[in-house]
Amino acid sequence: MAVDAFLKFDGLGGEGQKLGNDFDRLGDSCTDLGGAFIKLVDDGSSTDTEVVKKHLAGVKYDLVAISDDFFKMGQEFIKLAGPLDTFDNAVVKFTEQFVKFTPSDSETSFPLADDFFKLEADLKATALDFLDAAPDIKSDAPAESLSLNFSKIRIAYQAQSADALSIKGDIAGFLRIGEISDSSELGMAFLKYSADWQKISDAYLQLSADFQKISTDFAQTDGGKGFGRPPPLKFDQAVVKFAGDFTALSQDLKVADAALSGLGGDFHKLADAFENAGPSSTPTSFKLS
Repeated sequence: MAVDAFLKFDGLGGEGQKLGNDFDRLGDSCTDLGGAFIKLVDDGSSTDTEVVKKHLAGVKYDLVAISDDFFKMGQEFIKLAGPLDTFDNAVVKFTEQFVKFTPSDSETSFPLADDFFKLEADLKATALDFLDAAPDIKSDAPAESLSLNFSKIRIAYQAQSADALSIKGDIAGFLRIGEISDSSELGMAFLKYSADWQKISDAYLQLSADFQKISTDFAQTDGGKGFGRPPPLKFDQAVVKFAGDFTALSQDLKVADAALSGLGGDFHKLADAFENAGPSSTPTSFKLS
């Protein structure tokens, strides 16, 4: 037998709005970083003598700008962790109003909580990877160090992609289990939320592949030591040599921007839906199959 519950989360609206804005800013940072790579490719690959002279100092400026963008990305990932934890707890609390476990269940909670927790940990790890890479870019660090930094970011994006896919499945399962109407304000908000986690997963998986490719590029630029061996390329030289890979990364960063903006909008809508959820019928028990 179902019981009526008035599902309302006072104060969550403001938290959701802030979190939506945080995701938007992370998306903007992705586009800024992509644009900085494209500018460095353009400045470094010009064959016009006057343009080359004009941009000699510009290349150094480009490196500083890219380093700053890496630092900004790291900062934006850090900013997400706290508010996301608060909002995620509310989402889990809300879903558990609908999903109740019987004493015989082997699982202690709906898996959404664990998947959110893992995402929050991976956000912090990604932040540290971007912050570690930032100073190396503007300091002409060895190719080996750059390759390692980009490989670490590749792993971080791969982990976040898997997290997003798990959350997408959890939300879809919640909608099915809770029998929430697809046409209700709450149902539509959660449906889009689930779909946009899929987009984030796809975008991050592609970024993971891009960073891995560039990590390999950097490894190939290390000329090593010894007579007759070419010196390793500097960061800006490697960007020009592998311009196609950096252009692809720039384009995929813009795709990630769009996906993050979509998810940001979802948090705005979910906050509104939570604040105005109204009376709902919640099952007294449920056994996860």
